[in-house]
Amino acid sequence: MLPKPIKLLIFIALLSMTCFAQEVTLSNTVGLTLNSNFGGWSGDYFAEYYLPAADGWANSIDFNMSDLPDVPGGSISVAIFDANYPWDEIDTEQIADAASAAWLGYYANNGELGIVGNNWAFGGINYVDGADSSYQYDPLGEQFWPDTGMVDMPLYPNDLDEDTLTLDLENSEFGPFYFTRGEGFIVVVKVAGFEDQPATTEYRMGFRSGSITHDPQPCLKFYNTLANPVGHTGINDWGWYIRSYAWDWSVNAELSSCCEVRFRIDALQTTLSTDDREATATILVGNPSGYPSAFEARLHYTVNDVTLDVPMTGDDDLYTGVLPGQAPGIEVLYWVSVEFQDGDIWESEAYSYSVFLPSGAMLFVYDAVDLPADTAIYHYNFGLPESFVHDLDTWEARFGQITTELVDHYELIYHVMGGGPHNDALGYSNVYADWLVQGTVDYPKRLVISGQDYGVISGFADTTFPEEAFENYYLGIETLGPQDVGSWDMWNPNTQPFAINALENDSLTGFLLDYAGDSLQLYYDPYGELGFRNWIDNLTPSTGTVCFTDPGNSDAAVAVYNSGEGWKTAFWAIDPLALSYYDPIDTSSSYHYALSDVGNPLGPTFEWFGPRTQVDIDDSKADQFPSTFKLHSNFPNPFNPVTTIEYELPVKIDLTLRIFNMLGQEVATLVDVTREAGVHSVLWSGKDQDGHAVPSGVYFYTLRSDQFVSTQKMILLK
Repeated sequence: MLPKPIKLLIFIALLSMTCFAQEVTLSNTVGLTLNSNFGGWSGDYFAEYYLPAADGWANSIDFNMSDLPDVPGGSISVAIFDANYPWDEIDTEQIADAASAAWLGYYANNGELGIVGNNWAFGGINYVDGADSSYQYDPLGEQFWPDTGMVDMPLYPNDLDEDTLTLDLENSEFGPFYFTRGEGFIVVVKVAGFEDQPATTEYRMGFRSGSITHDPQPCLKFYNTLANPVGHTGINDWGWYIRSYAWDWSVNAELSSCCEVRFRIDALQTTLSTDDREATATILVGNPSGYPSAFEARLHYTVNDVTLDVPMTGDDDLYTGVLPGQAPGIEVLYWVSVEFQDGDIWESEAYSYSVFLPSGAMLFVYDAVDLPADTAIYHYNFGLPESFVHDLDTWEARFGQITTELVDHYELIYHVMGGGPHNDALGYSNVYADWLVQGTVDYPKRLVISGQDYGVISGFADTTFPEEAFENYYLGIETLGPQDVGSWDMWNPNTQPFAINALENDSLTGFLLDYAGDSLQLYYDPYGELGFRNWIDNLTPSTGTVCFTDPGNSDAAVAVYNSGEGWKTAFWAIDPLALSYYDPIDTSSSYHYALSDVGNPLGPTFEWFGPRTQVDIDDSKADQFPSTFKLHSNFPNPFNPVTTIEYELPVKIDLTLRIFNMLGQEVATLVDVTREAGVHSVLWSGKDQDGHAVPSGVYFYTLRSDQFVSTQKMILLK
């Protein structure tokens, strides 16, 4: 059975021999950039999931603190639980950080929120596609260590505001924690000590962390009432949330097996290239004296439900193998195995990547993790012109950086950063400038960028752009700043709605002001609508037209649209899904959501952009059958060990597709059926009709019907 796909996480696999104890460290942060200070306040819990690959025992746990309270009295409390996590029907990578989907729930114990109890309050995860609406998604099972309660560790302020705390399990009154191979456990930490104090900086406690994207996401946070009196996103949604970070905690353990195999695979990102790809794995093998050390490493991959493998070569623990190039639209699942001389086989976890297929006129770049990608596609494009939205490609944050090769396929790009870009935003300007300059009057390029943290390109420092810069010339921004203007409240820092104004009679946003009338105020409310903190950047325009202003800061501009010969742009330093209306005196009443009650805030912008310029060309090709029979060259060619054969049929017909060797002998029959008119493809994995691998050499494939016969040549190289 194939292992479950994950990314960027090292797991340890042990060969089962009884010999001597071996020291290891279980950590989810190996290879991550630890650039985040993830914290909370008294009453919050943090949890981290571990999956041991051998029996053993934990002697100690190291906690890398990145934020200590500024006054004495703080502490953390630790316990270890059996893992009722993850769940097969839930893709934690897809829902991590999403305001509702990642919310698991909590126990309501006579009005007190808790991680254990009997009265479970259900969270938004129960409404995720595939989830069981009646299941209690409590991540914690039986408490393992200690038997009851938690072990306390004090936190002491220091000038560095950081420290590494070590919990000594082995010498505690409870002794070491014993774990079993393949049975996950969860370390839970509660921050405490200031339950009667406000959620201000001096009482904050946090851990060094790094962003991580895989399934399962290893870390969760439990949001309590002190910093979140109305819930994590303001809807009484306290409790556990799946997060896209890994806390820098290390479980120091000894294993009762003597032979260790560790894999670290460099994850391959989504690509437009159809060339072969090299997969690299670090394979560390620890063998005792007398155990066979020689092994064979192989790279396995699955394409279209066909699983194949190729040998890997290497030395000094670094091994490489080549994954054959694939056609656009194909997803590849791959993993690594080692086989020892005595037959023991160990496999890594599986990774996946896709070959991106550009097919639409518009590209939706969702470079954020605030919402699951499919949810984002629906909501951000709701109410936009069908001429674009029905012909839409999506580039998700997990695919990596946008490139010139990618954007050159499109005439309109809608780029959303939400609460902040997931990938490095420094490359945006060059990619988009090179793309926009290609626009002409007849075939213009059009770009929308929205999100509250474009300023990440300058480390959030106020920036003035020269005239020739992308931001100045194309986006119409002379200065970005002051940045990160927010609405601060002691009990809810940067969570309160933030008033903004649309411009009267403005052709793109005036309708939002018209709806407000005399009784309502338009607000920017990302915390309430999307679950991320409320920040906003002001800007000074260079050219173009301002369409939103900040009334709390001298009506400074926060959005602008611009145009030139062959291009149009719109830049919003806010997120269009986070606009809503309230009574300006009482923001708890008269609520109206702009997207549903008024219309997509970007709708008039897309109308201003104008219709697709290639709609006639693209639509003339849509849903048409091929005009003739055609057998294409296989791809790739030469190949090893799988190739794709594509053919076109103008009518429904009976046909065969067979493989022959140089002697004219039939090797395999790939197709012998009736096929509908259209374009079809089939894989050949280099095996004969009995499933045996055929030798290297030249082979021929013939497509035959009563109306058409065609033969092509291909080469199998091993």
